[in-house]
Amino acid sequence: MKKVGMPSEAIAGMRKAPAWAGMPALAPTLAYDDVVMGDGSVPVKAAEAVRIPTLVLAGGNSPAFMHEAADAVSEALPSAQRITLQDQSHDADAEALAPLLLRFFKEEG
Repeated sequence: MKKVGMPSEAIAGMRKAPAWAGMPALAPTLAYDDVVMGDGSVPVKAAEAVRIPTLVLAGGNSPAFMHEAADAVSEALPSAQRITLQDQSHDADAEALAPLLLRFFKEEG
């Protein structure tokens, strides 16, 4: 978590949360995430090859690096729509997310 910029205080708080109990089971997958992400930069050349309409979302309360990544991805994708979900973080509430997804799939379907 420190690798993605999470402060030590936030990590300490997460360790006290009920959801923490299930997180160690996910830890082995982080090595795969790290390999896929490489240096953490957006794979712009790969994104440029995507030719389907794509919805790129970021929570308004998410850290700056998530907004920067969403911006870079949406700029690289030829058919991207970029939306910021106000008052949401990276784990957006389904009630905030559902209307956007429904509209996107109706428009693109």
